[in-house]
Amino acid sequence: MSENRGDRDAGDGRDRTDGQSGGSSDGAEANDPFASYVFDEDFVKGATRTEGSARARMLARQWANEPPPERPWRSDPPRTRGRRPRLRTVLLTVSVLALVAFAAAPDRVFGWFSASNTATADDPLVQPPMTGLATSVPSVAAQRQDLDPNRPTRKNPFAGSPALNYADNEAGLSMPQAKAVPGYSAAEVAEALDLTRRLLIAGNLDRDVLAGARPAGFLALLDPSDELVARIDNAITATRWDSGDNPKAWVTRFDPKDVEPVGSVVKVNGIAGYDVDGEGMLTVHADFSFVYPVAKTGSGSGASVTRSVVRRVLETKVYRAPRYRSTPRGRISVAKIENDIANSSCTREDAFIRPEFPEDRIPADAPTKAPATIDPYDRSKPIDNTSAPGTCPSVSRI
Repeated sequence: MSENRGDRDAGDGRDRTDGQSGGSSDGAEANDPFASYVFDEDFVKGATRTEGSARARMLARQWANEPPPERPWRSDPPRTRGRRPRLRTVLLTVSVLALVAFAAAPDRVFGWFSASNTATADDPLVQPPMTGLATSVPSVAAQRQDLDPNRPTRKNPFAGSPALNYADNEAGLSMPQAKAVPGYSAAEVAEALDLTRRLLIAGNLDRDVLAGARPAGFLALLDPSDELVARIDNAITATRWDSGDNPKAWVTRFDPKDVEPVGSVVKVNGIAGYDVDGEGMLTVHADFSFVYPVAKTGSGSGASVTRSVVRRVLETKVYRAPRYRSTPRGRISVAKIENDIANSSCTREDAFIRPEFPEDRIPADAPTKAPATIDPYDRSKPIDNTSAPGTCPSVSRI
């Protein structure tokens, strides 16, 4: 092959010569059909057809008789390579975040692994289990606040209390959406929910009742044929009561001669639900806590302020014939009520809640000590009624 190729047009590679039309000077046969071609790099690049690879020719022969199965676009199985590096990255990120959380609040991190978690008890959205086909969402304050470590004052009566993040007054009594249940229309369910809410307001937020008045609005909502009306009326004027008949078991009342409310706000937090019971009666379940800031009657602006926390678990029903006498429209029947009253004297048992102020409490080294301590703000559990009769548990905070 000549080394002196000179300049020439690459063309299409089908007629590439060195300009000679005849034999060669190196002794090649004159009739060689490829004698006039120069098989150099330019000739290869100019070729219009190429030979497939060995694998391509093998697959072509295989697919001629058995075409490959069709796959949708982007159906390749996920790759496993690189999974371990990604896992290491995730674990490293979680470890760093955990260290940051521990540095910021080690007591809260340890609380995650503790049976009693104060941080959980301070969250107004944490609620006990609630029976019901529909359940309300607890109301909270419009703006969440950090707990104030200071003592309560007339200017700031909820200092140091998780109730800072509870809703105010009636806004805290949230009810679920009313829907029809077997035997009762949505309108009847809505009425039962409204009556239960009004009952809670009349018995725990009415300013006159809080000041010791007869709970007329509470009694007016009850079925008049229910013996509870007479029981509460009699209990208000009595000086001794059978177990459960004390009026403070049903309504919240303070003795105005001794105690006055501080401000116009009662903090409220809780949850409600409804269903039909085993006998087909519409039942409303309500579990709410009320936080009352109070001071001694007539005390000055710098006087001690304390709080009482009252938790009420209420069950109301709308009875239907023929199994029961039907509950009148516009009235509700109370089937059950449980209560837990925190910061009320155990030595002055009468019809009023009697808060104890810091200066009046028994010193810690006194011979009589409370058998147990409870957190009145911990709503994650049902009310504990296991205390022995006559005992008076102390509270961890108020």
